[in-house]
Amino acid sequence: MSFPYRRILVPVDFDAQAIAAVETAAQVVRQNDGTALLMHVVPMMIPPAGMPGYVDVYRGQEEIARQRLTEFAHRHLTGLKYELFVHVGEPAASILRAEKRLAADLIVMATHGRRGFSRVFLGSVAEMVLREAVCPVLTVHHGKLESRVVERWMTRNPVTVTLADKLTVAATRMSEGGFRSLPVVEGDKLVGIITDRDLRAHVGYHDHTEVKLAMTEPVLTIAPDTPVQEAARLLRERKIGALPVVEEGRLVGIVSTVDVLEALTAEAE
Repeated sequence: MSFPYRRILVPVDFDAQAIAAVETAAQVVRQNDGTALLMHVVPMMIPPAGMPGYVDVYRGQEEIARQRLTEFAHRHLTGLKYELFVHVGEPAASILRAEKRLAADLIVMATHGRRGFSRVFLGSVAEMVLREAVCPVLTVHHGKLESRVVERWMTRNPVTVTLADKLTVAATRMSEGGFRSLPVVEGDKLVGIITDRDLRAHVGYHDHTEVKLAMTEPVLTIAPDTPVQEAARLLRERKIGALPVVEEGRLVGIVSTVDVLEALTAEAE
């Protein structure tokens, strides 16, 4: 396995630490025109003898995990090449098997930094992978402070529309992505936002109406280092579904109500 690393295996378990690992992997993928191999392992417990429906239980968990993995990739790997994998089994062993089967050049994974009894009792998946993997392993750990800002939770490189696009374009992109709003840009400059409410106000005229005639402006924005709590306050008080994230005048991301709820839930846990 030689540099540059092009096939990056990224095991995730959907928490704040996993986000840091995926974002680190995304940088490697972007720099090397590579592919992120995003993987989630559903831990398998030894079933009691004769437990009915055991296979069905895991099948359901697999499907849920696959849906979450798809959402996770869409939020954090937009614009990059990626493949998704869900496995049922022991996490470390599953990751090591996937490394060989998928011909990974690099593994990027989160470490939760456990100490003392919890490390002895639970073991360290990252440590086992570090010890047994053939390819290089990069572990990522971020403390709570880093996870409390919008940059950790926003969708980077968000889907956008331009001033001259027709509302049919905006409606199609919102429907395909499951969005309730889209930033409107001119180059990399944010000039407005188009929402599902704006689309409803022009029903019947989408084919003939340009985005610039229906969009909402001016736009309330936040910076990447805005605290998640502040973003939550703005979303609640303004009764809006998303906030564009702007840095030095450029649109760099968007954070939605769902993103903020996920961040606050992760912090509480």
